Parts: sequence; C-alpha cells; structure tokens
Amino acid sequence: MPEPPIIKNWAGMTISAATQEVETLSWSESYGRIAAQLASHRPSLYPTEELDDLTSLKIAKLPIEGFTGERRSYALAVKAGLLLLNESLDEAHELAQELPTREGSYLHGIMHRMEGDYPNAAYWFRMAGGHPAQEVWSGKIREKLAETGNDEFGTASLTARIREWAEHGSFSAAGFNELVELQVTRVRNERVEQWLMELQYAELDVLLQHCYAHSGGGGLWFEPR
Repeated sequence: MPEPPIIKNWAGMTISAATQEVETLSWSESYGRIAAQLASHRPSLYPTEELDDLTSLKIAKLPIEGFTGERRSYALAVKAGLLLLNESLDEAHELAQELPTREGSYLHGIMHRMEGDYPNAAYWFRMAGGHPAQEVWSGKIREKLAETGNDEFGTASLTARIREWAEHGSFSAAGFNELVELQVTRVRNERVEQWLMELQYAELDVLLQHCYAHSGGGGLWFEPR
C-alpha cells in the first residue's frame, strides 16, 4: 500500500516540522512567536476564511499542559484570541465555549460579531459585562478618533453614530458591535472598514495582553506593531 501523502503548508514545510518547534518552546516563547507573526495582520470585520491554516495548527500546539485553574482558563483565552487574529472562527468558537469566564464571553462575542451574528454577539458582550481590558481599549479608540479630527466617516449618519459613541466616554463592545453591523450590512465604506478593522485589532490586542499576563506570561513584554 502506498504511503499517504505528507501534507505541506504554503512554504513547503511539513506540518509536523512546523509545529514541532512550538511544542518544544516555553509558553512565553511560543506565544511571542505566534503573536509576532500575526502582529501586522488586521482581521476582517467579516472574514470568510482563515488567514493561514498552519498558524491555526501552531496555536493548537501551544504548550499549556500542567496549567490548572485560572491560569489554564487565561491560557485558553489567549489561544482563542490568537485564533480570532488568524480568522479561525470555528476553532476560536470551540475554545470560547469551554470558558465560563468574562474573557470567554468577550471572545465568544467577538467571534459571533466576526461571523456576522450581531444579536448573538450582543448577548455575549452583555454576559462579559464591563471587562477591564475595555478601559485600555478606550484609550486606543480616543487616539484613533483624534487622528481623524473632524473628518466624516463615509456617511453623515455613520459619522453621527461614531461621534455619539465617542462622546459617551465609555467605548463598550456592545456599541462597537452596532457600528460594525452598520458598516457591514449598510454603509460598506472602504475608509470606515479600515478604521473599524484597526479598532477591532486594538480590541483583540488589549484583551490578548490582559489574558497573557494573567496566564503566567508575566508583564506585557510583547508590543505588536
């Protein structure tokens, strides 16, 4: 009987060879390498396929054996967040469902928002409540708004919604969910799309760093580009 073909990734490296390195590294080293690989990518608001299937496999191999209790929960949340950056929605969903925590609910909401199920996303954002990562995210949003000045966001109605959201001073995931839904289903403005994608990346970035720090990874030593 002929040997089964060896599955290779886009670079021609066997999957076993590509994932072996991850398995031999520490939690911090393996997280850092995968996070650095994804740092320049801005996930779509409504992805239709994952960015790279090999990266998804590497994330699955992140070493969390021996992690227990809260540390394991935060480590699983890190893996789910990395999967969302890689636009691996199904895999991220599976992990989020295992997490009866605020982080799990928040990630669950982001996953449903990215798949276009905005009512379900809103439910999970309510379950997450006011997550502490949102305060850091708010600072990044204010920076982005300051960069735009008095520019309009595609349409007058969307501009009004964004400015209203900003003036409240509390940048909630639920409010962002509504803005993304408006853009994806009605406005479809390219400039708005890019702006919201940057905010989505910032949201995942601060949530990932929060979870990584609580997983035993130490301080926020890794700063994505």
